[in-house]
Amino acid sequence: MNTIPNTVKNTLITTVKARIRKVLPVLVFIPGLAFSQLIVEGHGTTRDMALSDAKRNAVEQGVGVIVASQTKVTQSTLEDVILSKANGFVKNYQELSAAQASDGLWTVKISAEVTDILDELVQDQIALDLLLSWVKHPRFMVMIDEQNVDDPNTTIAETEIGRIMGGKGFDIYSPTQTKALKERNVNLAQLQDDPAAAVALANEFGAEYLVMGNARSIALTNPLLGSRFSGQGNITAQVIRADNAQILAQETFHGKATHVDPITAGMYALKDAGEQLSNYLVAETVRRWSLEQSNARTITLRINGVAYRDKRLIINYLKNEVEGVQAVDQRSFAAGLLTVALQYGGSNEDLGGVLDGHALGDFTLYISGETPNGFDLTVEK
Repeated sequence: MNTIPNTVKNTLITTVKARIRKVLPVLVFIPGLAFSQLIVEGHGTTRDMALSDAKRNAVEQGVGVIVASQTKVTQSTLEDVILSKANGFVKNYQELSAAQASDGLWTVKISAEVTDILDELVQDQIALDLLLSWVKHPRFMVMIDEQNVDDPNTTIAETEIGRIMGGKGFDIYSPTQTKALKERNVNLAQLQDDPAAAVALANEFGAEYLVMGNARSIALTNPLLGSRFSGQGNITAQVIRADNAQILAQETFHGKATHVDPITAGMYALKDAGEQLSNYLVAETVRRWSLEQSNARTITLRINGVAYRDKRLIINYLKNEVEGVQAVDQRSFAAGLLTVALQYGGSNEDLGGVLDGHALGDFTLYISGETPNGFDLTVEK
């Protein structure tokens, strides 16, 4: 089995750097050979960061890497930055060894199976269980505003989503919670137009992700079907992160079915559409998580008590001194609340350990809350 020599990769990266100075952005794909099993090492200041580095190296060697350019403005000058993005998925891995050197640097060796075919990951329950464990089994709350023909109180599509995603190992709240919400006079239709309220509701129930949408079915007569009705079902839904309202996936699907009873025809049509949507949501969510395993993931920091003069100090610290941070984007700043999004290549434990109790200037950062995708911090002087 042959891999791409490092000299070739270095030559390609040098070429990309030269082109960046003329045309931006530049995107080059460096192809690899698909191996079923690889032995690779990773390095980092913590064991988790070394493991993450090993996964990235496995994907780069086994499938490939995308090398892209990013331009940054630093003190009125343009700075060209080369970013690498692993272009594949870790299907399975086993940690072979882990050791910490005298300088504190960790080395982790793994045996990894990688693939560039998403279906291999989705259909392999062992691989899926490993991924769910890595993301710490987040909880999903499903809220679908649906109506089957003339009945506005059905949970057909919602139940189908829970059945399929739950069968794949996703932690899904029971559809009976939707009934409880309706009893509280929560209007699911209104929530479709108010994502912030929907996210707040998910947080109230302790869900990290929200699946929300609407589903409708009708039953039509058709002379070609004789006494049978043609059920037509439509469902639109999206997966939203509850901590920052980021949409991970959204799509619309159409289902159809026939039956002598119009209500039953509509029910089966909704079930068909719900099944299609569920398979899509599983695949797209798994794709997102898998890429985060071998690249960087978005971590949201909400920092309270920030003075405007200290805002830049915090952002520079995150950008230049925290290992594993690849990019920092300020999302908002109002009433002393600074919200930033980090592209981070380590674990929550690594980042939390660095941030909590860190002194900057005349103040100290303390963590006051944590989610799988972010932290709440306070500034104390």
